[in-house]
Amino acid sequence: MSNFNLKSYFTFLSRNKTYTAVNVFGLAVSLTFVIIIGLYTWQETSIDRQHSKADRIYNIGLEFMDDSSRVMGCHHASLRNLRMHYPEIENTCGMVTGSIKVRDRDDVLNVNTINTDSTFFSMFDFKLLRGDRATCLSNKGNIVVTEQFAHRYFGTDDVLGRTIMTTDSLHFRVTGVVQNFDNTIISKNTDALVDFAYAEREGEGNMDKYFPGQINVTNCACFVQVREGCDLMQKEADIQKFWPTFWPYEPAMPLRPFLTPLNKLYFNDTPEVNVMQFGNINMVRILLAVGLVILLFSIMNYINLTVAQCGYRAREMATRRLFGCSRAGISTNMFSESLTMCAFSCIIAAAMTTATAGFAGRIIGKDIDTGILATPWAIAAIVLFVVAVSLLAGIIPATVLSRVKPIEVVRGTLTKHTKMIFSRIFITTENLITIVLLSCALIMSIQMRHLLNAPVGYNRENIISLFDPWKFNGNDLTVFLDKVRELPCTEKATATCGCAVYGGNNTGITFEGDKAQTTVHIFNVTPEFMEIYGITPKNGSKIQSGNTLYLNDQALELLHMKPTDTHLSRRYKSTNSNMLPADVRYGGVINNFHTTNIMQPISPYFIFVNDKIEYPWYVTIKVKGDIVDALNEVKKVYKEVFKEEINDSRPMTVTGQIAELFEKDIRTSKIVSLFAFIAIIISLLGLVAMSTYFIQQRAREIAVRKVFGSTGNQIRLRLIRTFMLYVGIAFVIAVPIVVHFMSKWIEQYSYRIVWWPWIVAAGVIVMLISRRQAQSLCLSAWLPWQCRAGWRATRPP
Repeated sequence: MSNFNLKSYFTFLSRNKTYTAVNVFGLAVSLTFVIIIGLYTWQETSIDRQHSKADRIYNIGLEFMDDSSRVMGCHHASLRNLRMHYPEIENTCGMVTGSIKVRDRDDVLNVNTINTDSTFFSMFDFKLLRGDRATCLSNKGNIVVTEQFAHRYFGTDDVLGRTIMTTDSLHFRVTGVVQNFDNTIISKNTDALVDFAYAEREGEGNMDKYFPGQINVTNCACFVQVREGCDLMQKEADIQKFWPTFWPYEPAMPLRPFLTPLNKLYFNDTPEVNVMQFGNINMVRILLAVGLVILLFSIMNYINLTVAQCGYRAREMATRRLFGCSRAGISTNMFSESLTMCAFSCIIAAAMTTATAGFAGRIIGKDIDTGILATPWAIAAIVLFVVAVSLLAGIIPATVLSRVKPIEVVRGTLTKHTKMIFSRIFITTENLITIVLLSCALIMSIQMRHLLNAPVGYNRENIISLFDPWKFNGNDLTVFLDKVRELPCTEKATATCGCAVYGGNNTGITFEGDKAQTTVHIFNVTPEFMEIYGITPKNGSKIQSGNTLYLNDQALELLHMKPTDTHLSRRYKSTNSNMLPADVRYGGVINNFHTTNIMQPISPYFIFVNDKIEYPWYVTIKVKGDIVDALNEVKKVYKEVFKEEINDSRPMTVTGQIAELFEKDIRTSKIVSLFAFIAIIISLLGLVAMSTYFIQQRAREIAVRKVFGSTGNQIRLRLIRTFMLYVGIAFVIAVPIVVHFMSKWIEQYSYRIVWWPWIVAAGVIVMLISRRQAQSLCLSAWLPWQCRAGWRATRPP
């Protein structure tokens, strides 16, 4: 029978404060991570589960045959053609992102919209809080707003029938309020839904009526819904054969459509269009794996410390056996203690989860909904998880202590049965995992720094790059530039079509003698742009303006020209494209630079330099001093001139734009680094358990060695050597593991570091930390007292 007494257990905890603190802290921290990771994983894997027709909805993407690149977008006109040709398609829906500007008292609000078809709410089961699903998008002037925007603009969600007027005098009537777009592929920044007809404001190439004369190839997220019982994936090959019958650019721009079911869309690694947001399945896997590892660390620590207490608690268990408690009762008692410890730690972990969810969400890049913890299924899952953890943590201490016999305590032979086998295995395992995590964290972090500081071929420090094709096309641009140039922090400012990070007008051109189109970047810039970015001719001459064309090496080869040529080739002049004007002066070849990131191949660049650019998209500003302060000053000027806040949804500095290109990779490296740090902390807690048990077992040996003349340094080295042996064994095992995983991970980067030395660095770091910690714990805290205790135990009576 079990005679577990809660009061007695708390008395034991109060008398063993180190044991209590280490276990509670370790379990609480690890359970906090597990809960946060569990919430994140649940949210990610439940994306778009609310749609009853999810298994019948497919996204249409396009694969560019010339380079095998893919994108999850298409042209809206393809929906009409597919529906007419395939009777099993019963519904279609297209979406294009857009924006409208509405006046809110003295301010102007940017409203992020989705231009979509009236079938949106019949295909998707997004919760409509107010309005009629069948008619809310039936008319062109209707608008369905999100709950968040309704409260921000109107102060309430009871807004049906109200009017929204834009700054350019468009009138919308609110016909619905939709729940905020959370846990869905739809961008969470969406404020409202409007009719697809307004996609023309974003470009005539979006519209069916201009197809195929003008075409924005991949800007629309296109979905088809098939009849019940149909599997459209079986028709994918047939759709690919049908595609050229209506696609106008075969074979100049060969494309191949592909289908993706809605329930497999979120974790797709194909680039999404602006209206959608995708998840990162690798992030989910990494978080799950590392979270479970940290939990395993804490369980090991609990086992180590509990087993370390066996020598102290043996008499207690022997006394229980004398008073009739069975081995099963002792085991049940230990399981009860484990359950109490885990339950108490879980309560602390729940409070820590609530307090740290915001911080964790910013690191992960996803809002963590802690409200899920209050749901019945979540409570049941946590209870079952705590019971499972307590059973796992308690099984070894229960096995060890249930074997205690009263006669062994009397004879003093208990230590023979409580050797350090478990502790040796656990400490070695903890060191192994810590070295693996620390190696991965170091390699990932240094590789990310390597990419961010890569030589891209242009200046990037203290440069502000603003994108606003609508505002910069207006008459106020000149006023804005004049005021910006007057700021004390401004060195140069100019307006252009294109920027160094994202490139210019990315377009396909068919040159004379070619069958397929070649993708080129066309820049329309000013001499100031070239000076700001430090883009210079190879011959060292000064940049000329006045309708002058500069080429890079790839464009020179494309035009069949030589570096010594002083005039453009016939191949250029014979190209029938309004993007490449014939009456242009050739300026020479510029030093190459990388658009997007350094791993992307450099495209042919056609850089047209003029004193003034018509219809610019970007304003580029070179500043001095603190760039954050300078950006704030520029924002004030923007609001003063354009009467609204600048759209800061994308980075506005060149360094920030480069970092955004590697956002997912940087986030992953930060998460692994954080977990590596936590692993080191918890591993050190395990070392506390190891040192406690180790010295307890060897106290008499230490005392005897002191009697026979061993010095303190000799004993210290002898003790520390044992701990270093465990780290050395862990390092030998960790090396092939890290090499296996990190060699595959780093292969995705064509521009990469020499990464293997950082495995050695991680091993050295863990060894130094372990040595220092073991030394301080064994000698400074425990050794003097244990030596005295051992001497008293061995001195003659």
